[in-house]
Amino acid sequence: MAKIAGAQLYTVREFVKTPEAIDESFRKLKEIGYTTVQASGLGPIPADELAAIARAHGLKIVLTHTPYARFTEDLDGVIQDHHTLGCGLAGIGGLPQQYRNAEGYFAFAKKFSNIADELGKNGLKFSYHNHHFEFQKFGGKLGLEILMENTNPETFLFTLDTYWVQAGGADPSAWIRKLAGRIEAIHLKDMTIIGESQVMTEVMEGNLPWPDMFRACEEAGVRWYLVERDNGPTDAFDSLRISYENLKRVGFA
Repeated sequence: MAKIAGAQLYTVREFVKTPEAIDESFRKLKEIGYTTVQASGLGPIPADELAAIARAHGLKIVLTHTPYARFTEDLDGVIQDHHTLGCGLAGIGGLPQQYRNAEGYFAFAKKFSNIADELGKNGLKFSYHNHHFEFQKFGGKLGLEILMENTNPETFLFTLDTYWVQAGGADPSAWIRKLAGRIEAIHLKDMTIIGESQVMTEVMEGNLPWPDMFRACEEAGVRWYLVERDNGPTDAFDSLRISYENLKRVGFA
């Protein structure tokens, strides 16, 4: 399977606040070489208009970050929007604060198992994006393990974020393998040290073990490799360009 590098639009969130800005940003991403994107951090735009802009630039939307309230209050609308976008993965950007405790992980797993199963009945899948706090232990179990063990592997997937796994003190490659079959999309994000600070940087410009992580991704069945950088000194589009060029050199389309 070809390895395709996509762009997580949260990286350029300041440049996708209006339909006109989205159109211009999509043009720039296509010019860099990206062919897939994740819809995240966007300003208000109807799904059909977003789909039309993406088509006009030859970009495929493969994953979203959808607000918690839409999943819990407007699931039919979420399903309809994803069908309009031609996007099979409905993701959430993070665990709401009220669930970040021992009972909360189980409660979220139960609630979103039902939501994920309903998405599954409609040809979609749910995908959970981690940060570092999921690597806190509760009764000997990591938060991420609770989510993994108490949800349906057919419909409840994970968008593993390589930086945040490392920041949580865990091994990204090991977790990619642990979630084999449940990661259709992954966030590629690197970590480096500047002075005494741990910071995000462009893919393959930092210290994460990329060769082994790439092998683990292939073993785990990852389809969508999405480049992300939350913040940093480099211009957001330049950051995505650097990451894309680094990935292209090691065989990504």
